[in-house]
Amino acid sequence: MEQQKRTRKFILWNTVCVIIITCIVNAVIWILFHGIPLIGLPKKENVKSVTIIYNETQKREITDNETIELLVKSANLLNYQLWGQTEDSPIIDIIYHLKDGEDIKISANNNTMWWHGKSHTIKETNTFVNIMQGMFFNLIKLSPY
Repeated sequence: MEQQKRTRKFILWNTVCVIIITCIVNAVIWILFHGIPLIGLPKKENVKSVTIIYNETQKREITDNETIELLVKSANLLNYQLWGQTEDSPIIDIIYHLKDGEDIKISANNNTMWWHGKSHTIKETNTFVNIMQGMFFNLIKLSPY
């Protein structure tokens, strides 16, 4: 009887260890392929309006609920990597104006994004800026090929 308890305990402990190690390995592989997601993005229900500023010269104020939802979801394109070269000046600023009066700002250029005052290298370069330019400023530069 005592031997069976020890055997079950051993098998249970090994199973738990394998599950934990597998989860850690999967998380590391996912982050290597997709980048680190932004944590602390606002929910669309909490956003009153969004201001998009392009090159500090063009500005759009968005209050439409569907477009606000799209802008909240589009910030998920800004997964970042831990290492990489960051650039100095943002091209696009997105400011989420929340219903409680708080503002949340994300800035980005083709290779770098700024979140909570820190710059990070974007995992998928050019994607976010090109989409924002095309949707809100009609400035997408098409390749001749």
